[in-house]
Amino acid sequence: MRWGVAILAAALVSAVPAGARAESLPFWPTPDGLQVTPIADEMRLNGVPIRIGLVSGTIDQRRFREEMERSCHREHGRFQEQGLGPKQLWSCIHEPLSQTVQWRREGDRIVGEISTLRMDAKPRQSALPTPLPDGAELVSDLESRDGDLRGRVLMVDSLLSVPQLRTALLREAQARGWKPTAPLSEKLGRLSLRKPKESLDVAFPAGSAGGSRAVIVWQNR
Repeated sequence: MRWGVAILAAALVSAVPAGARAESLPFWPTPDGLQVTPIADEMRLNGVPIRIGLVSGTIDQRRFREEMERSCHREHGRFQEQGLGPKQLWSCIHEPLSQTVQWRREGDRIVGEISTLRMDAKPRQSALPTPLPDGAELVSDLESRDGDLRGRVLMVDSLLSVPQLRTALLREAQARGWKPTAPLSEKLGRLSLRKPKESLDVAFPAGSAGGSRAVIVWQNR
């Protein structure tokens, strides 16, 4: 599982409706002093159910680690840690659950994201809001539902240049009835399209060497 992708998707939560019905995917217990705020419910990452929340609070770093490791061992889980530059990634694997927290320091505060998924879950992906052009690869697909509200964040990599990928995505979307809107659609690094009660917004952040990347945000309200 690409946890870095999950966290990037979590950063785009403005596109994801909130909910509170994920009791079957409990968060990894955190110590007193830290607050966990669920981002959304009924979420799927690459077709697999996942729950993601934001973590923040003030706590001694050593105590934080000790209590997280202790709570993992209470569940007979396997504690793992990995440094990601200024960030720390900790995981607790106790089948069938995989629980992860990625955090960093901001002054005297701990801030980050927490997530849970079931490793035995079967992927079930929905049709894409618009087909991807040839030469584009779907790297990550985060979708959510809250009643009649639905949201989706897609990350796409391509060997095409940004102008080529933008043109190809626009062509595929327009063939399915999507209409560009101004002024975002006039900018090379952005693309914004609409249908009745639906929106499709695309950004083109820096991709891998020799290629391009697109982050596609779809909403149905």
